[in-house]
Amino acid sequence: MIAAVVFVFLMCFAGRYGFHADELYFLACAQHPTWGYVDLPPLLPWLTWIVIHTLGTSLTAVHLYPALAAAATVLLVARLASELGGQRRAVITAAVLTAIAPVALAFGHILSTNALDMPLWTATVLLLVRIEKTSNPRLWLAFGTVVGLALMHKYSLAFYLAALVVGTLLSAWRRWFLNRWFWGGVAIALAITLPNILWQAHRHFPFLELQHNHHNVILPPLQFVFAQALLVNILSSAFVIAGAVFFFTSPMKRFRALGWAFIAYMLLMYTVHAKDYLVTPVYPAMLAAGAVAAERWLANTWSRRCVAAYVIAACALSALMLPSFVPVLPIDAYASYYQKMVLHRTESEENAHSAVPDYYSSCFGWKERTESVARYYNALPAEERQKTAIFANFYGQAGAIDHFGPALGLPKAICTHHSYWYWGSRGYTGESVIVLDVDLEYLQRHCASVTLVADPKVQWARPDWERPIYHCRKFDRDLTKEWDAYRHFD
Repeated sequence: MIAAVVFVFLMCFAGRYGFHADELYFLACAQHPTWGYVDLPPLLPWLTWIVIHTLGTSLTAVHLYPALAAAATVLLVARLASELGGQRRAVITAAVLTAIAPVALAFGHILSTNALDMPLWTATVLLLVRIEKTSNPRLWLAFGTVVGLALMHKYSLAFYLAALVVGTLLSAWRRWFLNRWFWGGVAIALAITLPNILWQAHRHFPFLELQHNHHNVILPPLQFVFAQALLVNILSSAFVIAGAVFFFTSPMKRFRALGWAFIAYMLLMYTVHAKDYLVTPVYPAMLAAGAVAAERWLANTWSRRCVAAYVIAACALSALMLPSFVPVLPIDAYASYYQKMVLHRTESEENAHSAVPDYYSSCFGWKERTESVARYYNALPAEERQKTAIFANFYGQAGAIDHFGPALGLPKAICTHHSYWYWGSRGYTGESVIVLDVDLEYLQRHCASVTLVADPKVQWARPDWERPIYHCRKFDRDLTKEWDAYRHFD
């Protein structure tokens, strides 16, 4: 029931605001199915390809499977709480705390590489608990399958797997390293991920180059912890701590490995300066354990009423913060709300911000900029249009041209950012290029002439993506020959 409510709620607002820049890029990736991309494994684009060819490319269609993933997370958390020995009260508590977690709702609203993290990670912990409880080694094959799929969705699970190895070595679970079924699961995971590994290796691991070039904001320890508390819900974070304690103190300490893994994972993610939201897929399992702990430790009637009141207070806090994670308000009303709120999510990237946070400002302006390009492009003489490329310096802008442009008579964009670079110059030499997000001074140095196409300004859009659009004629380099020199993975 709770999972169904989460799904229906998210779908009610699935069509609000507009496509996020990342979503436009993922839609473009889905049009180029392969075994890998610069910045992500192939599972997300494959799933997006299925959505495109079955439900279309509307906002509601694109947001369907993130909403399903959020609902699945609630179901898996409830099952995990039950497997950990929780009764009805603990199961409901775990499901409610997961359903109201701000980050879970945010992941459930937008198509992203985070969409399936929570259900897949929770499924891995659920299988580990089942293996320990049943001593059924064949479940390692299922574990390997889930791990393989999770790694084909996002590489960040590798950090949690490293933490699990630490937890296993520090507990009685290390006996599994001598079990052939465990290594069978490892083999399955490797077999599933091997095509992507080979894709990356054949191209000299562009993902590692991307990570080397990308710099996150480094948060002090207390600010890092506070950011995590905001994402899971400040009040619910008490259950995360209780869950860690539960894993260390569970009967016969049989789940101690998961407690060590949580500690190792948090330390590792802070050490590598991970973005705040990348840490969060581990929390549903911790909430399940925390709910079971509360049920066991607070068994009398008065204590149970206190827990119920505490959960209700957590729900109220999430409701107060909800507009920052799901677009329940019209954007102008949200902007007013945002300016008045104190508990904003900590930004993890150094970007120029509009009157609303990046999470929402990245959803505005794309169609308007594409329309500005189309008006100018379609007014060009037919002969010039045939040789005129539309170059975008950022994958979101290129994705917008590719998504909105065909209906307006525009060709596919060319771009040197991330996976777009692999798709090449599409035969354009640079003789005539409409350019988005490139400095005027650079164009004046390298183009025979530069014409202002448009300077669209859209309220709520990110200021750093609202730069003028220019038409460069006779670029002094042949794009077909020098394309490699312009790639940027950052």
